[in-house]
Amino acid sequence: MIDTSRAWIQTASGGKFHILDPGLEEVHAVDIAHSLSMMCRWTGHVRKFYSVAEHSWHTSHLVPEEDALWALMHDASEAYISDMSRPLKHFTEAGKMYREVEEKVMAVICKKFGLPLSQPITVTAADNAMLYAEKNQLMPPVEWDTKWSESEKAAPVAIRCWSPDIAKTMFLQRFYELIKSKGELHCP
Repeated sequence: MIDTSRAWIQTASGGKFHILDPGLEEVHAVDIAHSLSMMCRWTGHVRKFYSVAEHSWHTSHLVPEEDALWALMHDASEAYISDMSRPLKHFTEAGKMYREVEEKVMAVICKKFGLPLSQPITVTAADNAMLYAEKNQLMPPVEWDTKWSESEKAAPVAIRCWSPDIAKTMFLQRFYELIKSKGELHCP
């Protein structure tokens, strides 16, 4: 039997986040922004540091306004449980177990920020378009033998490779802009 009470991390703001049984009061936009700004996409195999926070910021600008907050938060669970590379996440038993925890964490994040439980298809499409933009701008020119989406069209974005401080600030500015537009200023 797993003791879920021991499965927690300390967050940047000094709080606790119980990975297997998270509470709404444990989820904070500032912690999400901080952590994602410090995480490098592509398991670090990019020409320059490129954060998950910047990726999320770009993604939030590629979808209709009503899906923008979901797009900004689509990788928010990674702030609490990190991430796995796509092949490990989608083609192994370890990935299956990870995705179960990820779903539970994302459900709490969605509830906290008033988002539907299911990721909108526009967010999935934008995330995949970002994958190809990132590949084109940050990776060596290598052909892939795996197609990750129906379309392999790259998002029309210029990746900036922001420092963690700038990525955190931009993420939070976008978050507060979107929360304000929803009329929900109470979310920390």
